[in-house]
Amino acid sequence: MGSVLTSRRVVLSVALAVVLFAFWPALFGGGSLVSDDLVATAPPFDAYQHESYSLENGPGDPINIHAHWASAADDLRAGDLGWWNPDLAGGQPTMKAGAPVFALPYLFTPSWYSPGLVAAVRAMIAIVLAMGFLRAVGLRRVSCLVGGVAFGLSGFMVGWMNWPHSSVAALAPGLLWAIERMIADPKRWRIVPLGGVVGLMVWANFPSVLIYTLFGASLYAIVRLGAEVFGATDRRRWLAPRLLVGAGAAVLALLIAGPHLIGFSEYVDWADTSHRVGNPDDSSAGLGYLLTAVAPAIWGSDAVGEPWFGQGNWVEFNTHLGASVVVLALVGFVAGLVGEDRRRRSVAAGLLVVALVGVLIAYVGGPLGVALGDLTGSQGGVMTRAKVLISLGVALGAALGVEWLCEDRADRRRELRAIGAVGTLGMLVMVPSMFEWVDAARAADAVRPSIAASSASILALLAALGMVGARLRGRLDADQLGAGFVVIVAVELLAFAMPVPTIVSRDERIAATPAHTLVQNELGPGERLAGEGRTFFPSTTQHFDITDARGQLLKSPGYQELFRAVDPDMLRRAGGGTPTYPNIARGTDIASPIWDAMAVGLWAQFPDSTPPGTRSGPPRATAGADPAVQPLAGTVAVPEGGLRAVLVELAPDADGFVDVAVTTDDGTTNERRWVEPSDTGAVSFAVLGEHLQLGSTVNVVVTAPAATMLVGVNDAGSAVVGTIAGDDAYELLRVGDVIVLDRPVEPVRLAHGAVTLASPEAAAAAIAAGLPSGIAVVDRSVVIPELPSVGADASVADIDYGRGRITAMVDTDLAVLLVASEANYPGWRVTIDGADAELVTADAAFLGVVVPPGVHDVEFSFTPEHVGRSTLMLLLAAGVIVGLLGDGVRRGDLRSPRGRRG
Repeated sequence: MGSVLTSRRVVLSVALAVVLFAFWPALFGGGSLVSDDLVATAPPFDAYQHESYSLENGPGDPINIHAHWASAADDLRAGDLGWWNPDLAGGQPTMKAGAPVFALPYLFTPSWYSPGLVAAVRAMIAIVLAMGFLRAVGLRRVSCLVGGVAFGLSGFMVGWMNWPHSSVAALAPGLLWAIERMIADPKRWRIVPLGGVVGLMVWANFPSVLIYTLFGASLYAIVRLGAEVFGATDRRRWLAPRLLVGAGAAVLALLIAGPHLIGFSEYVDWADTSHRVGNPDDSSAGLGYLLTAVAPAIWGSDAVGEPWFGQGNWVEFNTHLGASVVVLALVGFVAGLVGEDRRRRSVAAGLLVVALVGVLIAYVGGPLGVALGDLTGSQGGVMTRAKVLISLGVALGAALGVEWLCEDRADRRRELRAIGAVGTLGMLVMVPSMFEWVDAARAADAVRPSIAASSASILALLAALGMVGARLRGRLDADQLGAGFVVIVAVELLAFAMPVPTIVSRDERIAATPAHTLVQNELGPGERLAGEGRTFFPSTTQHFDITDARGQLLKSPGYQELFRAVDPDMLRRAGGGTPTYPNIARGTDIASPIWDAMAVGLWAQFPDSTPPGTRSGPPRATAGADPAVQPLAGTVAVPEGGLRAVLVELAPDADGFVDVAVTTDDGTTNERRWVEPSDTGAVSFAVLGEHLQLGSTVNVVVTAPAATMLVGVNDAGSAVVGTIAGDDAYELLRVGDVIVLDRPVEPVRLAHGAVTLASPEAAAAAIAAGLPSGIAVVDRSVVIPELPSVGADASVADIDYGRGRITAMVDTDLAVLLVASEANYPGWRVTIDGADAELVTADAAFLGVVVPPGVHDVEFSFTPEHVGRSTLMLLLAAGVIVGLLGDGVRRGDLRSPRGRRG
């Protein structure tokens, strides 16, 4: 059958269809991970039973990343973007997360829309750059399109679509493209794209993926240069200009990336990274998980089929390439290596080396794999992130396969025999892994569901083999073959990619609730929110301009020790947290002095948690009655201090709901609670009643929809009810969806005495134990006594907070220590009446300065220490880029190359 359309029309038509199908929701509608919209809804009551309960229901890690860029974009548009971001923990440098080019859409689109758009743009740029590289090595357009789609929609790009991993990976083909063009034409202006793409990758801010990518690209360059230099008549003369361009690109990359590298190095030196020491040497996944290359849901997944039942998690261990892509890559690698074309042979060898090194590090491990994995140093994380090399090498290798099949060849027998032999060997190598999978799948009762979820891969494999057979028999021409493979590869990869939560519908957007509004209104300048579990999700609070004492990010050793001093498990998985993600357990003491040091002004608790206060009762029950049979009523008087909660005696014998109605002079509060047998005892139900008149009557009625529990009653059959009274220390502000209490706190405070403890652990322990009033802890000796002087008179007033700036007026008759609960990070400085003063670390993690007697204006301000050097480096980089491109224009070197195929 002859072709009806030209190659270009086929490619453009199929490409447009792929783009619209893949990215329609992100480009033309749909929702996203979070939203600015205000709604008054809350999770269903039965969500309260889970310790992961949160007012914000969404995937946590993507929200963390989204909230940072959404907040930064909002601040920039408002003209309030500074060097310091106080939103999480004790504050962090604004630029700690780098500046990936893919974050730019946040500046021009609504924040609810940006994540989906960023994901779409990132994938599309990866496709375009991959196509550019493949065109540079002489492939026709349809082959390039297959390779581009195979990489842009690969498992690595899709699995990490909401993360900086994919921001680095998306630029990787651009690096290979720049290398290839430098090898072919080593003009001086080639320094710009080669150095520029490396600089952008550094600013994308994911070190392990960056290092693996640079390592893989270096291996590719060595293979390609080695092959080309041996074919040159004057090897030294051929190699010299290419090495000079490479050296120049390295210098330009350092100038572009230098500001981030300096800042990142400073951040890592400052932060507590002790949890990264002593990790297992070999964190590779194991060869069995390489089965996900052709069947992404074979071990389960978070998006398709059964839940993940393998070790680790799907995003780290899955390396979806596509069965059709693997077949094409096998053809491309083997045919390229045994073919006669020297450039094609070296390109295939280079890409194969890249892919095999990725397999070695990510899935094989062992001494050599671990040694290569250690290239990433302390920032490496698990070795499976080297699978970026697998995705890159195999996807681009697939394009070589399409090219070989599209070429008109009289005799393919030699290549086909080699392809068959290598394919058979590969399947034999994976046989033990198949048995390993069968055992694990049977144990998880997931054999049939996993196979069913892999149906798209099976169909794609059959279709790919059918296309290859039809082409070898002369039944398809090159245009038909190429267009067919674009469709097969795109459909197979999208079958897995589309369910991955990059965007969501409008009604699923995360939204501020009335509880958020309350916190926004009640949180004073410099104060922070903290509380149990994820009652407020720390990074979504950033999106709503709520400063939080927690957050998923690196923190200083002193800040970490403050958390550990409250509960050592707070930063461990055993306690529901991680070293970068503290989890405050249910029932944690609201009164801990640690929260004072952190300036926690609002405290949140689970809606079924017990608020602090003076407990009274309930009286001893004489019997139990079933609230499902009839309502059980009881009364109690408002205690001194007001009513903060009522206590009801419950004895559940099965999981179920209980309904409690509390009627006071203000009206009736209804609460439905999920209770379990472990909840047996006096269960509290919070009430906003601290203002109620002492002794006024409170009526409590308990019912249940099913017979799952007994309620304690007295001889008269009335429910026995106790109370939790209010106190002067805290004020209950909200109940229902979340319990919120106000804590008196001083974010900027004076200390008349100081204890010197250089160790952050010792300092945090001293604070947790409770220091005498007016005493702070400092990291080195200061000129004030350990014990405050009797009768000392000092005050602080006119406190003002700005972005990276805190000012106050201190009036004191003796030298005092002024403490501000903002993280002491390199770049903070302090002045007293305009003159520089010595900054100390106070209370384990925060800013402190000794103020002499008298009335003084004190100002803390933050500017990165490296801002001068960084500005100079960027100016030099800009000058080099302009100079090189100008020189290229003058010489006529920037003209487009001609003569490439199809």
